[in-house]
Amino acid sequence: MKWIPFFVVFLCTALPGCGQSRSPEEVFTQLFERISNVTEVKVKPMDPVNLLPSYPRPRDLVLPVDDIRVGFSTYIGLGRCGLVGEVSARNSSLGKFQSATARLLYERRFLRQLKGCIQDLQQSNEKEQKKFLAEAQSIADRKTAILPTVFWNATFGSPEFRVLLSTHKETLPLKSKSSSTELVSALRFISLQGLERRSDQDPKEQSMLESQYYILQSSKLLGQLLQGMVVTTNYIQQGSELLETVAEQRKLCPMGGKTVKADYLFNVFQKFYIGEAQPYISLIHTQARPLVEAINELVQEQKIEIPDAFQRFYDQTLNSNSDGSVWTKFNKAISRHTIAWQSVLKQCDLMPRV
Repeated sequence: MKWIPFFVVFLCTALPGCGQSRSPEEVFTQLFERISNVTEVKVKPMDPVNLLPSYPRPRDLVLPVDDIRVGFSTYIGLGRCGLVGEVSARNSSLGKFQSATARLLYERRFLRQLKGCIQDLQQSNEKEQKKFLAEAQSIADRKTAILPTVFWNATFGSPEFRVLLSTHKETLPLKSKSSSTELVSALRFISLQGLERRSDQDPKEQSMLESQYYILQSSKLLGQLLQGMVVTTNYIQQGSELLETVAEQRKLCPMGGKTVKADYLFNVFQKFYIGEAQPYISLIHTQARPLVEAINELVQEQKIEIPDAFQRFYDQTLNSNSDGSVWTKFNKAISRHTIAWQSVLKQCDLMPRV
């Protein structure tokens, strides 16, 4: 009996797929081969797979931000607002090369403190204070004007978003346990940074921003979902053509009632479509939909003219208002496939009843 464990290991390695989780491609291929065998309708060759576009290069996304320069007297005057240290840090060698996220935090912090100082100056009757008040208000206006550009660079122009939206990922596994909940929360937190009414938010809340960016750059889920959508769309379009041909020929149930072949097909439908393929389709849709919505909210929050390179990428991938996006094609393919199954099952009086 000592040889039995060795024999089991040998048998497992000899059999294809033993001890390994199947890929989505294998699930769809086997499903449609079974349908083809039952219906005696050949599966048409699949159209060439359209590769996902790469996320645009930084030079096509990052927008220039004008520096605001002030005279020496104004610089000294900013000491009344407690901002000399902020300005000095920004002008240091490290400050000149700060990240897009750090720049957003700096501009938020500076503007919040300057606005508070302006309110205090407005209560003063000193002539010198009144003169500086006009200079401070001018700086605040210019800082407010550049904030949308800084916000863009800190979102879709940032390295973290480049990682999040990278399409060079593997397809979402069939039994993936990943959840988009944390990503959606991070995106919505970041989106709120673009609202003008939140420009004076609490410093503690701003300090949470960097932790949200860490969540974005630590996940590969969105790229996996996009790859999963492409794979699923291509396969179920192929399957829809197969089922539509079956329905058009009306050979499976010519008299409109159940047949032996129809029962075989219904078993394939229950076991391999409902049991394997449909849960994967649902998994992608459930995880992707809130991400698509959160990214759309962040796009809508932008107050600048969005670079063409990003708009093209967005229209081709996640834009729900674009007919050519991966997300739109995925949803249309699902609807078509559902209707194709209904057409065949109705002909054989096999529509599931609740």
